[in-house]
Formats: sequence, C-alpha cells, structure tokens
Amino acid sequence: MSASPPRSQASVDEALHYFASSVAMFDPVRLRMWAELGLTTAQLRVMFLMRATPGVTAGELATRLAVTPPTVSGIVDRLVKLDLVRREEDPNDRRLVRNHLTGRGQSACGWVAHGLEVFTRRIMDEMSDDDLQAFSVGMKAFVGASHRVAAAEPNLAAVAMPEIHER
Repeated sequence: MSASPPRSQASVDEALHYFASSVAMFDPVRLRMWAELGLTTAQLRVMFLMRATPGVTAGELATRLAVTPPTVSGIVDRLVKLDLVRREEDPNDRRLVRNHLTGRGQSACGWVAHGLEVFTRRIMDEMSDDDLQAFSVGMKAFVGASHRVAAAEPNLAAVAMPEIHER
C-alpha cells in the first residue's frame, strides 16, 4: 500500500464528522425497513450479498462479512424460516450448499433498494451540479482507498473492533 499523503488531523476529524452524519441520516429509513420487514441489519446485509452473488456459500458470506461461519449459518437459518432464502446443494460438489434469495427475498431487497434510492435521490436533488461532482469525486476516492486498505489489511474489521475479551 502506498504511503498516504500528509494531511492535518483537523481535516480527518472534519471528514469523520460529516461521514458519521451522512450515515446517521439513513437511520429513519433503516428503522422503517426493520419495522416493515422484521429483519435485522445483518439479515439484510446477507440478503443483499446473495442478491449480488446468487449461489454464494455460507463460507463466502462469512468471509465477506468478517464473521464466523456459525454466525452466518444462524442468520441464513432465520432467513430460510422466513421464506426469504433457500439452500440448494451444488450439483457439481454435494459438499457445498448454495444460498439463493426466494421470490419473496428478491421482492424485499427490491423494496429496500428502491426506498434507499428515493431517499438518497431526494437529498441529492438539493445539491448543485458542482457539489454533486465534488461528492462523486470524493466518494470515488473513498471507495478506492477502502479497496487499497482491504487488500493490505484484510482483517481490519477485527483489528478495529476486537472482541470484548481482548480488551
């Protein structure tokens, strides 16, 4: 990973403040989703990963979410009981179980994605073209930096949030 360019701590603090504010603005939407669907954030994340990668295995989900396979199995079990996910044996390797969204799961993801888009688009409609372009440039840089960090430090989530007994 290349060295980061020098910057002031105040710039980082200001960026963190605005990032946290932007994440928090989605709380009312998330709360509505939870109330309407009765799903946790973890369940929604798993569903959206399945939507992006149909047939993903529990092991692949655990890796992507930086959690243990038993944690993912519990989440998937609940989603199967809610008829949002189905498990299928891999026809080429019966040891593997592939996870797919059901029609009901696809509909739920579609409803959530549409709601988030409407919410976000309404906010962006208030921004000038120059501000939107600056936002896009900044977000592109942020996502690019996240990919570089993930490549260099694949276990950053575990480092940033150690288990309670490790404190």
